[in-house]
Amino acid sequence: MAESQLKDQKPRFPREMNRDYPMLIDGQPVIGDDDTAFYCVDPYEDVAWGRAYAGAESHVDAAVSAARRAFGEGGWSRTTGSDRAALLRSLADLVDRHADELTLLQIHENGKLIGEMSVGVAGLASHARYVADLAEARTDLVVDTGMPLISTYVGQVPAGVVAAVTPWNSPLTLLGWKLLPALGAGCTLVIKPSEVTPTSTLRLAQLCLEAGFPPGVVNVVTGFGQPTAEYLVSHPGIDKIAFTGSTRTGQAVMRAAAGGLKRLTLELGGKSPQIVLRDADLDRTVHGVMSGIFAATGQTCLAGSRILVEAPVYDEFVARLGAAASSLVLGDPLDPAVDVGPLASRKQLETVLSYLELGRQEGPRPSQAAGGPRAHPTWSAATS
Repeated sequence: MAESQLKDQKPRFPREMNRDYPMLIDGQPVIGDDDTAFYCVDPYEDVAWGRAYAGAESHVDAAVSAARRAFGEGGWSRTTGSDRAALLRSLADLVDRHADELTLLQIHENGKLIGEMSVGVAGLASHARYVADLAEARTDLVVDTGMPLISTYVGQVPAGVVAAVTPWNSPLTLLGWKLLPALGAGCTLVIKPSEVTPTSTLRLAQLCLEAGFPPGVVNVVTGFGQPTAEYLVSHPGIDKIAFTGSTRTGQAVMRAAAGGLKRLTLELGGKSPQIVLRDADLDRTVHGVMSGIFAATGQTCLAGSRILVEAPVYDEFVARLGAAASSLVLGDPLDPAVDVGPLASRKQLETVLSYLELGRQEGPRPSQAAGGPRAHPTWSAATS
């Protein structure tokens, strides 16, 4: 479908999405100060929309306190696995019902393709049902030690209050990996989404309330790495940190966790080589390499961001790869015919362009097999 046809069918940007998005603390919307407000930017149109707020330390304190009350006094940690499973299934049904909305929010936040984002939302609902089954099937054990009158009881107990710090590239998928198991285990959460993609996280948190999760079980404080996320992961009321992001930031999160002996899960970036040997089927290999780097516009922690090719097949492989890359359709991520959408933000665009320039400067044989300058004057298109 051509871009003009797509725009003729319906407005590209639903006007109802351009509104205030308050934080969610103890089940209530919380507005920050006007001077802390920031906006999402649709990376395809380069248009600001959706005002959010940078949470202060006081907002983090309130969210952590709410999560602790819900965990202890509110009794969430003592709910049965079957009760939590029922709520997770209700959430899955709501995600299915609001799938279009959740998909569009993410696309207008980060510019990813509609095919990828819609599949991700469907996967979020499936993940919720999977975790519900696990919560319901939980069993404790009494283990025979082989010693008279002595046995060991093995039980599963929730870790406590979880700080979930999530990135912009797959906001709801990566949040689901943290949120759903924590809820299934009986934990409560304070979530700090990327400042690039706050609205989709806030909407999912609202759906948690609609599903019946008690106030304070799921809290969202929006903002930036400093001071919001930095203060959150250092907070003494946090028992576990789940972080996805850059390696450098992950190191800082690990240092913060060490100070409080907090449990920690890190999912960090990497430089993933794709290796092509001389006996490879080059047609299939080119297809695999293309998927490895152009899927999600290359914006994943497992992207095949470099290729090591054996010398005897180097020239042929580069020629085939260049031809395949030149055939990709760049454009509006809402158009199902598009293969590559915009990069998620101007900052990310500048980072990628700087690496391309570095490659031209450092390459032993400077060459360009495909691509060139930015493909569109108004959106952050990837070049290669």
